[in-house]
Amino acid sequence: MQLPAGKALTVRGAADAFHDALGNPNTVRNYAIGVGKTAERVGEGRPLGQVADEEIGEAFEALWGSTAVNTWNARRAAVLSWLSWCAERGFDGPEVPAGAKRLTPPDSETPARSKMAIDRLIARRDVHLRKKCFYRML
Repeated sequence: MQLPAGKALTVRGAADAFHDALGNPNTVRNYAIGVGKTAERVGEGRPLGQVADEEIGEAFEALWGSTAVNTWNARRAAVLSWLSWCAERGFDGPEVPAGAKRLTPPDSETPARSKMAIDRLIARRDVHLRKKCFYRML
């Protein structure tokens, strides 16, 4: 994709060019949430090179600071991909600050079955073979 040379690329222009470069419509739809809202928050008409790293971090906190861990990680990944894409093409712009790091998802509350309990289920004659196979895979 050829972008205009000699002009300052705006935040919205960079976001649109990034979305146009993505091939999969599902990826575009998912990334549009994180990139679009971040672009709105930092100012769509501003030159991308004038946006500071801290502004990206502040946008993350304001937009997704109280959301679920997986939502935070998905939006962060979308914006990180966008800004990396811009940097690879030589456009000046911010980076995702170190303070906006990927969060570790909490442990699942689903209880794990012991190997002995699974072996007992598999040994039962009243359990069909399909279920035994499923239990073993789990």
